[in-house]
Amino acid sequence: MELCTRVDQSQARLLLSGEWWDLSMLEITIHGRGGQGVVVTSRILGTAALYDCMYAQDFPLYGAARRGAPVMAFVRIDDRPILLRGYITKPNILMLLDESIMEVKDVFSDLPADCTIIINTTRSAGYFKDEHPEIKDMRVFCVDGTGIALEYLNKPIPNVVIIGFLIGITHLITIDAFKKAVKDELGRYPEDLIDKNIVGALKACELVPGREQRRQRDEDR
Repeated sequence: MELCTRVDQSQARLLLSGEWWDLSMLEITIHGRGGQGVVVTSRILGTAALYDCMYAQDFPLYGAARRGAPVMAFVRIDDRPILLRGYITKPNILMLLDESIMEVKDVFSDLPADCTIIINTTRSAGYFKDEHPEIKDMRVFCVDGTGIALEYLNKPIPNVVIIGFLIGITHLITIDAFKKAVKDELGRYPEDLIDKNIVGALKACELVPGREQRRQRDEDR
C-alpha cells in the first residue's frame, strides 16, 4: 500500500488540541473479547496514522485462543519515530469494545488522571462513574456501538463503529486515512460489508456530544 511520503517531519499532522493532548506520544489500550475485532481495531488505527504521515505501532496481547476470551491490543502514535517497546500500562485512551470485560478484568486500575475512556454500551457515562469512583473525574464517553453495527451490518461486531466514535472525539486521524485503513485491513471481506462498516463508523462519529462545536473551534485556531 502507498503510505505518506515523509519529506519534512515538521509537517506531520497532529490535530488534537493542546488542551486534550500535549503533542507527545499518544498511547491507546483496547479491551474486548475474541471475535469482536480487537486486533483489527489496533491495526486500522495504526495504518490510518501512517496514512496521515505519523509514526505508529500496534500489537495485540492474547489470552486463551477461543472466541469470547479476553483480548487486548495496543497502539502508539507519534509525530516522531517510536523507540519505546512493551505493553502500555498508562494509556491516554482506553477503549472497551465489550462492557462485560469489566467483570473479568480490572480495566480501570492505575489509569492516568487525564485518560479518556470510550465504552461500547447502552448505559450512560454517569452509571460507570457511580459504579467505579476511580474514574469519576475522567472523560468517559459511551456509545451503543453494537446497536449501530447491528443496524448497518446485521452483525454484532462494533470495532470499526467505535473507531468512528473515537475520531469524532479526538480528530486523531482524518476520515480519508480512516477509510483507506479500513479498506486495507478488511480487504478480504466483501466490498459492501466494508462500505457498511465505514457508514456505521461515520454515524457513530456524528453522535459525539459537542462534536460540531469542537470541530469549529479547532478550525478557528
